[in-house]
Parts: sequence; structure tokens; C-alpha cells
Amino acid sequence: MSLLSDSQIKLRLPTELKQKIEAEAQDSKRSMNAEVVARLENSFNFKKLEIEGSEQTILGPYQLMDRKKELSDRLVHAIQWSNYSNAKELKYSHIAERLGYDTAEIFLDWVQGKQEPTFSQLRSIADFLKLNQDWLVHGDGYPTPNSSFDASGIPEQDIPELFLTQGITDHEIFMSEVKKIHFVRNISPEGELLIVREYKDERVDVLQTRAHISTVIGDGGRRMLQNFARLWCYLYNSPHRNAVYSYLLKDEKFNQLRKLYVHPLSILRTTQTSFWWEEIWKKQPSAHMAQLYQEQWSDWLSTTHVASEGVLQNES
Repeated sequence: MSLLSDSQIKLRLPTELKQKIEAEAQDSKRSMNAEVVARLENSFNFKKLEIEGSEQTILGPYQLMDRKKELSDRLVHAIQWSNYSNAKELKYSHIAERLGYDTAEIFLDWVQGKQEPTFSQLRSIADFLKLNQDWLVHGDGYPTPNSSFDASGIPEQDIPELFLTQGITDHEIFMSEVKKIHFVRNISPEGELLIVREYKDERVDVLQTRAHISTVIGDGGRRMLQNFARLWCYLYNSPHRNAVYSYLLKDEKFNQLRKLYVHPLSILRTTQTSFWWEEIWKKQPSAHMAQLYQEQWSDWLSTTHVASEGVLQNES
């Protein structure tokens, strides 16, 4: 096998272009030659296709993206995401100091897209800001950590999953890393349900559900509503009732929460809490609640009827 040495070519560049390459090479902390080679190699990630007689350039499947620019955008959004829920504005200098850097310059270079932080540095930043690490490092998923949850109708199974414990003893729930559970219903005829889980270390995640807290549902939706009703009944009669909250959100805010790009607590902290989770499963719910919800929740009474049926079936 023969090894070919690198070839050399003479190349004339316009002065302005040469200056741009020199500046980029300096920012990337590599030689001008390495910068030129990298940019030439990147150009081969584009391919030309003939479409209806005209030649067009499209991106190849493995196009090398401008990662520094992507990371810059995500870092800016990450700081904004964290500040949505903070009373005191968090600046990049605060993060740099907390992560042990002598100055904020290195972090500013990352935010401005001049340098690329390492994977471990990005994960440390994500951990500090309590957001999804893979989103910050790779752009995978969303800033807000999220997963799914659907009530089984057996509280002894659902509560450990919800509070991330092994069992349901008072001690286990008290020692759980979960601080609060927020049940959020969309003010829509379908009444979609999201769960926001708030942790003692200030983390937060969103649990997507297939539940509809309404009667605009089929048999499957009816069973899901009754499964959640049993869970709410159990929690209401437990010592951990004060760790549970519920809200009614208009469609616009609910979709903001569901899209996972805004800090969930920034929405919930500006929304008045509701007490529907405490009433919806009762055989005789409060008349005051029905009066309160009549404009926002047209099928409140029929929904409580379906939910309470599930609790009564469980007790019999």
C-alpha cells in the first residue's frame, strides 16, 4: 500500500475573503490552512440535482451543520428557559462562576458562537440549569424534560410511578425527590390533561397523558378518566394532599406548556390554582364549584358523574 503525501496548490484569494478566513481560523483556534481544508471538505456535503431542467443545489444527508451557531442559539434559549421561572435574572456570568470558571469570557465565547464547549461542559450547564441534557448537547428532544404517564386505576401502582418511589408508605412519599404534582387541564371541550412534576432540587418535568377530563370521549376515554379519578381520590385522602395542585389553562397557554419550549413553572406561577381535582371524583361535588366552572367547563356535572362512578366501582 502506498501512502500519498498531501498535495500543494497555489491559490490566489481576494483580500477581503482572506481576512474572513483568517478571522474564522483564529476563532476556531486552528491554522488558516486547516480552516480552508475544513471548508472545502464541507462543500462536498452538498449535491446537485436536476429538477425539471434546472440544476439545483440541495443539502446532502450528512451535511456538516454550523454547530457553534446551533449551540449558541441553544445556550441563549437555555438561559431564557431558566429565567422564565426565576425571580432574579440569571446571566451567563452567574453560570460561569457557579461552574468554576475564573472569568465569564469563555462562556461569552460559547454564547456568541466563537468557540464550541465540550460535551461534558454542556452537560454541566444543562445540569445547572435543570434542563434536558440531550437537547442542549445534541439538539435532541426539547428543553423541558418530559415523559408519559397514564393512570392504571390502581393507585398502589400509579403513586410510585408518579412520585418515583418503590412503594406508597407515608415515609417513602415524604422522602421522595418529588416536591409537588400539578395536574393541568385544557379549557377545551376535550379537556386534555398534562402533569407537571416539580422536584425538591428545582428540576421540573412534564408528563404527557392520553386522558381527557371531559365526557367528549369514547369508552376508552371514560375508563381513563375513571382511572385518574381513583388516583385523585386516593391522594385526597392521604397525608400528601397538600403536595397536589390543579389548574385550568386556556388553549394558548396549555399548548405552550405542551410544546415544552417554555419553563412550565413560568406558566403555572402566573395562573390561579383550581380545586377541580379535589371535587371531580366526589359523588356529591360542591355546587359552588359547578357555579364557578359553568362558563369554563360546560360538561362539569356530567364529567363528575362519570368520574365518581369509577370511584364507587372501585369501593364496591
